[in-house]
Amino acid sequence: MKRRKFLFAGLSLVASCTVAGVVKDAASNARADHAPPHPMPQAAVRQPAGHLVIIGGAEDRTGDRLILRRMLALTGQADPVVTIISAASAFPEFVWGRYDRIFEELGVTQRRHAAISSRDDSENPELAALIGKSHVVLLTGGDQRRLLSLIGGTSVERALDHAYRVNGLCVAGTSAGAAAMSSNMLTGRTISDGLGLLRGALIDQHFSQRRRLDRLASAVARHPRLIGIGVDEDTALIISRGKKFEVIGSGTVTIVDGRRLNVSVEDVDMEELVKTSSMQIHLLPSGISSAPDHDRRAGNLLEEEMTALQALAEVLPVLTR
Repeated sequence: MKRRKFLFAGLSLVASCTVAGVVKDAASNARADHAPPHPMPQAAVRQPAGHLVIIGGAEDRTGDRLILRRMLALTGQADPVVTIISAASAFPEFVWGRYDRIFEELGVTQRRHAAISSRDDSENPELAALIGKSHVVLLTGGDQRRLLSLIGGTSVERALDHAYRVNGLCVAGTSAGAAAMSSNMLTGRTISDGLGLLRGALIDQHFSQRRRLDRLASAVARHPRLIGIGVDEDTALIISRGKKFEVIGSGTVTIVDGRRLNVSVEDVDMEELVKTSSMQIHLLPSGISSAPDHDRRAGNLLEEEMTALQALAEVLPVLTR
């Protein structure tokens, strides 16, 4: 089969992906120069019980609504409790109203709004209890800095983390909500503290549509122990219980891996970095899954595709610890 190449933000990047059967025990067998960032003793690693749905923004809300339906299906509940946190938006009531109608149309009867306009609201034990009883929590778009200024380090954040890691909560973030899900949050060209649901990563959204490869790669070059995850609009990277992952939607997920860089690079020459293989950039197309029995393309994968998911498989235990 011919190898396909993608022209992306001015660089020739090779699409890469694989399945779990190919990458079994990849993390433990990785070469030293591919070691995941900040390794932990195996006994200290506890896989989360829940799911992360990292959405690049502008998910389909009027057609098949594939991502939103998949989010609900992950709960295993016939009528899940869905809680919306719209604090990232400058118009939180409007955003809540929109998602309220959407989930009503999807048949959800237990729809809740965690109304947060101050840090005092985020310390409300009733909101923390609501998150603990939810099956899905959706962090909407807006400004990730605003979201963290309101919930960072509060009872709501702690309840969210506990429910994801212990209760099996499905946490979804779209646009700014997605960017805030990692412990290192990318905002423009700066990095600040995020929610820490995903660790050792940087998440960028609206990725292809706003040509953000240079921005994400530059951030990874400055912080090469972080894995860059760029998610296109109407596309989601789903990570389930720290073990499995899949890409769904109409676009692509881009993995920027700078672990081969020996030191941080301030003045980034992207073309040179890619040519010398110091930085690896992998494209994961929609429909790819780490579970062979769920992968529509299992047995028909390109060598380049196998490389990309192997890179993600290697770092997954660290990202989800």
